[in-house]
Amino acid sequence: MSLDNQKELIIELSELALKRIQDSGCEAFINASIAKEYISRFSNSEILQNYTDLYRDFAITVIYKDKQRTNSVTNDLTKKSILNLVDYLTTTAKLVPPDPQYPGLVKDKQQYPSLSLNDPKISNIGPDAIVDKVEEAIVSGEAVDKRIEGVSGNILLTDGLKYYISTNGQELLYPTTKITSTININALEREEESRSNSTFGSRTFRKLDMENEAEETAERAINSLGAKKIEPGEYEVILDYQAINELLFYINYATSSRLIIDKFSFLTDKLGEQVFNDKLTLLHNPHNIEHLDSSPIDDEGLATQPFPVIENGILKNYSSSRLDAVRLGTKALGTCYTILGTTVPFPFAETMNPGTYSKEEMISETKNGLLITNFHYINFVNPPVGSFTGMTKDGLFIIKNGEIIGSAKNMRFTDEIPRIFTDIEIGKELKQPVMATYKFKSIIAPIKLKSFRFTSKT
Repeated sequence: MSLDNQKELIIELSELALKRIQDSGCEAFINASIAKEYISRFSNSEILQNYTDLYRDFAITVIYKDKQRTNSVTNDLTKKSILNLVDYLTTTAKLVPPDPQYPGLVKDKQQYPSLSLNDPKISNIGPDAIVDKVEEAIVSGEAVDKRIEGVSGNILLTDGLKYYISTNGQELLYPTTKITSTININALEREEESRSNSTFGSRTFRKLDMENEAEETAERAINSLGAKKIEPGEYEVILDYQAINELLFYINYATSSRLIIDKFSFLTDKLGEQVFNDKLTLLHNPHNIEHLDSSPIDDEGLATQPFPVIENGILKNYSSSRLDAVRLGTKALGTCYTILGTTVPFPFAETMNPGTYSKEEMISETKNGLLITNFHYINFVNPPVGSFTGMTKDGLFIIKNGEIIGSAKNMRFTDEIPRIFTDIEIGKELKQPVMATYKFKSIIAPIKLKSFRFTSKT
């Protein structure tokens, strides 16, 4: 079935569902997504799989008497399935305890911004074009060095539509395109193997730079050969794109009203305070069409709004759901976002203000430090103070007197986020990596931290 037919189907099913819900005396809003996915997987420098799939998602939130609500989601887009789900939700909405602070359905008329979130040339892109991109990665990666053992990864092109509609007449339908890719490259010398990784994306297919990403990934894999053991301790570190993207996820999570209300965040009660170095500015801008998660609407039906999260090191805003905004006495700014099936308030389209240093300049001014390519298994140890732990991954490089002199074996770290961001430098070249675990994306630059604590070898 074509996307046009799928669009007609979700509109028809939404109208059917809302009528049934209103007849039961309830209100509701629906978030529906449909997308055609072109997927290519490759391993050991060979394409293993090319196929097209259809993604469908139909989420309903039912509200009874403004204070009782329940929700669920399905990908079974048959009338019988949707009506069964509606009947279940309208029944349970009347049974769940009311929440006196819940603000009910969005009542104010929303003015949704008009954003061009699709690739205008998407109709000319198909499996053959994706295969060409894969070949670019394989050829470019293998050309770096004869010790490259293999180029692996995937490309996922998602071309779809999103639809929001509610019982009070709010409605929005808009197209969106996302292209993401992962490249994994192994290097082998005698019996020693090393690995490097890159996960990145683009709004338009033309800008998906497979050649450059594969080349840089292959160079890191080669340079990781001969890794040496280093001692735990405090080091100057430069966080490359993927590493700082991983860390920013946890900083942004700490601004979510979920953690603030539970006093489970190191940023609780810190609005308006200097929490980081004044060189750090993080802006939530869901209207920046280059950002892969940009959107005119959030998953509660609110029009999205740009705002500063951190401005010159000062905490400016939390991300709140409409209910949490009532509890905190703040304003919801359209930041509810579904991650792994759970809708949470989160600054999902963030951009870092660039600094003045290139990554090379930051390396040249480092006397005794490390360049961290990526992190693995970061987690909070003591969230209220910002203590976190994890390991390095896929490339840890030793810097001595302004030069990279080799690679180090991976290390475990435990430190506090507020402490490591007290003395920093910001890079000037922006890029949009994609966090592998939660698919979190941010447009960011590398960051140099004056002090970072490594606690043990791995």
